Amino acid sequence: MQVSTIIVKVVGLLLLAWTIRSIVKHLKERKTSGHSEQSITEQLLNNVLLYLWLTFMTVFSVGMMVNN
Repeated sequence: MQVSTIIVKVVGLLLLAWTIRSIVKHLKERKTSGHSEQSITEQLLNNVLLYLWLTFMTVFSVGMMVNN
């Protein structure tokens, strides 16, 4: 196995760990905060954007580990 392949797999693993940590952190914050000062539309758009980003990062980091 080449060094570059190993580096890509390690970086993919680190990105996946960071993404999972961010998901857990977000869920804990969401569970503890009962009320937000944002409007419902703003909350919806922020959550959609956040979940799309977290989905992309999960797929990207898994792809880095599997495809190389």
